Amino acid sequence: MKRIVAILSFVLIFTNVLSLNGFADGIAVAKNQNALYVSADKYVIMEAKSKSFLAGVGSNEKFCASHFTKLMTLLIVCEKIDAKKLSLDGKVTVGERANAQQGTQIWLDKGEEIKLSELIKAVTIGNANDACVCMSEAVEPDEKEFLHLMNDKAKSLGMTATTYADCTGISKESITTAHDTAILCAELLKKEYLRKYFTTWRDFVRGGKAELVNQNTLVKSYNGITGLKACVSADGSNMISASAERGEMSLVCVAVGCSSDETRAVDAKNMLDYGFSQFQIFIPEVDKAFFKDIRITHGEEDKAGVSLSKPLRLVIKRGTSSEMEVDAERKQNISAPMEKGGKVGNITVKNGENTVFTADLVLEKSVKRLSFLGAFKKLIIALLGE
Repeated sequence: MKRIVAILSFVLIFTNVLSLNGFADGIAVAKNQNALYVSADKYVIMEAKSKSFLAGVGSNEKFCASHFTKLMTLLIVCEKIDAKKLSLDGKVTVGERANAQQGTQIWLDKGEEIKLSELIKAVTIGNANDACVCMSEAVEPDEKEFLHLMNDKAKSLGMTATTYADCTGISKESITTAHDTAILCAELLKKEYLRKYFTTWRDFVRGGKAELVNQNTLVKSYNGITGLKACVSADGSNMISASAERGEMSLVCVAVGCSSDETRAVDAKNMLDYGFSQFQIFIPEVDKAFFKDIRITHGEEDKAGVSLSKPLRLVIKRGTSSEMEVDAERKQNISAPMEKGGKVGNITVKNGENTVFTADLVLEKSVKRLSFLGAFKKLIIALLGE
C-alpha cells in the first residue's frame, strides 16, 4: 500500500512540474516571462537597432550556414538596389547556373526573364536556390567575384566567424554563428521594403506556376513580427532567425539545432517574449545646451555644429532606469584648426560602477585656422557693419 501511495505521489508531483514549466506536447512554452526556455543547441537574442547582445548560449559556436547564407546574398542585392544599380521592377535573365540548381527551387528556365522582386520573394519566402543564384548574377555574373562581395561585407559588419563558399548555402563550407547571423539580420531589417516579403505567409511567382510557403510560422500570429527566415539544413538541423518590433524596441533572435519545425517556432517566440518583457529602451535626458554649436577661436568660422558619435539610445533591464547615472561633459570653445569628428566632449551612462554606455561629442565638419587675409576680411565686414 505504501508503495502504491509513493508511486501516485511521484506521478502527481511530476504532472505539476510539467504544468508549472508550461510543457505542451513535449515543448517548453514560457508561461513565466521572467524565465527563458530554449530547446535549441545554440541561440542568441539581440536588440537589432543597437546590435546589443541580450542573451544567448553557444552563440559564437560555428555551424553550416545553410539557407541563412541567402540572407547575405539578399543584403548584397539590396545595397545595389539602394545605389540605384538595380530595380525591384527590373527584369533578370535566368542563366545556366541558376537553371541547374538542385534542392528548393521555383523551376526557373534558362533564358527566362523574371522581375527582381519575384526573385526576392522566392528567396525570402521560399528559400529557392535557383532564384538566389539568379539574383546574385544580376549583381555579379562571376560567382567568385560575388563571393568576394559577400565575405567582404561580412568582415565589414564584424561577422568575424563567418565564411561564405557559395551564395545559396548548399556548400557545407559556408560557415557562420548565431551571433553573426543576428548581426546580418539586424542589417537587413534596415531595408524596410523587405518587410512585406519577410512577413508574407503564402504567395506565388512565375504567374502562379510556383507556390511559396514561409517556414517561419510566426509571421501568421506573432505581434509585431518583421521577419526573417526558418529552414532545415542538409544535415537535418532545424534553424530559425526571427525578428519583431514593439514601440522603440526591435528584437532579432537566432536558434540553431531545434528538434522540429514546431519547437523552432516556440523557441523563437519564447526568445522574443523574453526580450520584450525583460528589457527596455532607455534614452538618457541631457541638457539641450550640450548639443549647441561650439564656439571657435582663431577659425574661419565662429562656431560649428556638434553631434554624438553614436545614437543616444541603450537597452537596459526593465525597471532599472532610475539606477542610471548620466555624466555629460563638453568644451566651451575650441581653437582652430580641428578635423571633422574631432572630440569636444563625451557622455557616459553608469549603473553603479558599471559603464553601460559611452559616446563622444564630435565636430560635424572640419574647421580651418583663420588666415591673415581671412582676418582682414572679417575686420572690414565688422567695420562696415558698424
